[in-house]
Amino acid sequence: MSKIMTLMKAQMNNLIPINEIKEKGSKKQTSIAISFFGILTLFLFVAVYNLLTAETLVQMGQGELIPAYMVSVSSYSILFLTLLYSNSILFDSRDLDILLSLPIKNSDIITSKFLFIYILNVLIGIVFTLPGGIIWIQNEGQPVFPIVLYFCSMFMVPFIPMCLASIMGIGIVVTSSRFKNKKYMSILFAFLAIGGIGFFAAIAMNSGDKGSRVGIILAKQIMQLYPLSQLFVHQIQSEVGMSVFIFLSIVVFVAFIKIVSKNFSQLHLLSRRETKYVCSSTSYQQKSVFLALYQKEMGRFFSSYMTVLNAGLGVVLLCAFSIFLLFNSVEQIKESSGVENITEYIATFAPLFIASMLSLSCPAASSISLEGRNIWILQTSPVKIKTILNAKIALTLTLHFIGYMLSILIFLFKVEMDRMQFFNLVFVPVCYSVFITIVGIFFNKKYPNYDWDNEMIIVKQSLPVIVTALVGFISLMIPIFLNWVFHLQMIYVLPIISMGLVVMSLMMYHKMSQSNFI
Repeated sequence: MSKIMTLMKAQMNNLIPINEIKEKGSKKQTSIAISFFGILTLFLFVAVYNLLTAETLVQMGQGELIPAYMVSVSSYSILFLTLLYSNSILFDSRDLDILLSLPIKNSDIITSKFLFIYILNVLIGIVFTLPGGIIWIQNEGQPVFPIVLYFCSMFMVPFIPMCLASIMGIGIVVTSSRFKNKKYMSILFAFLAIGGIGFFAAIAMNSGDKGSRVGIILAKQIMQLYPLSQLFVHQIQSEVGMSVFIFLSIVVFVAFIKIVSKNFSQLHLLSRRETKYVCSSTSYQQKSVFLALYQKEMGRFFSSYMTVLNAGLGVVLLCAFSIFLLFNSVEQIKESSGVENITEYIATFAPLFIASMLSLSCPAASSISLEGRNIWILQTSPVKIKTILNAKIALTLTLHFIGYMLSILIFLFKVEMDRMQFFNLVFVPVCYSVFITIVGIFFNKKYPNYDWDNEMIIVKQSLPVIVTALVGFISLMIPIFLNWVFHLQMIYVLPIISMGLVVMSLMMYHKMSQSNFI
């Protein structure tokens, strides 16, 4: 147990550099404070949303479904998020080769890494289950023992979804290792897995006889989404159901650790295996400095399974939704959503939706930090800082361009728009794309982190990524706030806000370009 705790401490120090934070005048103090504020804001937003959801269930007379609902939604969220970074922590950490050469059991290594994932996910589980549990206790008048079991089960919620996501990740590693282009196949299988999870959720949420009572429909949807949530439904004795859930979670976790630890070395080798096919003919062509750096950025981006899966997710979701719209009529969407003037809503809010999806994909926010300990190569090369930044910016804009063009063409083909709506559809996403890209590279240049052992920490949890996401969220909420509070027409608010974002982008870009270091 002491070895596991030591390994856990090392991983936590890599995530939160406590020793550097304690130094007087350290820049890490500001970085951690801003990151903490961004994460806290996001958690508070989700907690408030869950409180309102629980209150709605009470008003509908379905307060007894709150525990099952919160467990189901939190488990599904943990499953989705764990799939995005489990392989990076379990198999792609830089310290694995060193750890495997030390006199440490594989079970200790895998347990420490899995508990590290657990710490990241238990906060997600609590932000769902705790607010809902408070409303459930206040309105349902539960005895003490079920309340104690419910709060204990809050800490058990992540185990089974984490194991399922890790099994899916291991399946991706094993399957892709048999192909020539292993990294590209890993990316393909990962997106197929994400698509499968989304498809399953859509089927679950559409289940239930529409002629039945609301409670029956909700119960069936919850159980379809996460079958184990039925252990929290009131019809079953709550004490027995929660006790069974806690027992199953512990058993699944222990069994997973035992099985994976026996084959951990082989799985690690499979994840590091390179293709056996070697191209004997190599050609060299002279390129411009910008083009060489741009191709380097493209190669590194698509060679990293973790970077593509996380930094490219927004564009993939945008393309998936656009294809869904292409093969479904607006009338079908109207019937399923129940919104009468759905065409007007789509035409008005489509620019903001496209912009939000593009804002989710910002490789620029981590591109400088991903240079890692090789940053000295760029720092000592006779290349202008502006050229280096332009190459990193171009990668993000290229990625955005793919999703932008596909979505624009499909929206224009499927939705009737007037001239102003057409202008917003074309103009607004471009402005948001440029803004979020410049913001990402600006903060990554200001707060770089070159000393890391795991890409996941840089791609998902670094200060530039968190701040960029927070700034993107605020910029998207401003036009919605002005529309809802001051009743300003969205069709005129969007272009004004977008032009303001472009001006801010030009100012930040000019400031970056004038610097003499990276």
